[in-house]
Amino acid sequence: MEVESEFVFEISNDVDVIYQSLLPELGASHQRTSSELTIQGSELILKIRSYDLVSMRAAINGWLRLIKIAVEMSEAIEK
Repeated sequence: MEVESEFVFEISNDVDVIYQSLLPELGASHQRTSSELTIQGSELILKIRSYDLVSMRAAINGWLRLIKIAVEMSEAIEK
């Protein structure tokens, strides 16, 4: 069974900086999941596809942490 999720994050600071900082993570090889990251205006769009719920949960948790850290670091640098 294939599972797919999509998340849209409204980024208040420079979305391109966040996007560029996360791009290297897309190059990581994962056997049971695939991820796609795009920007549209001020939104960061994350799509994750997985073959099972366990790997989907792990991928979502990992990406949410990475995005949170990228946003926090961007905000800290701006200050």
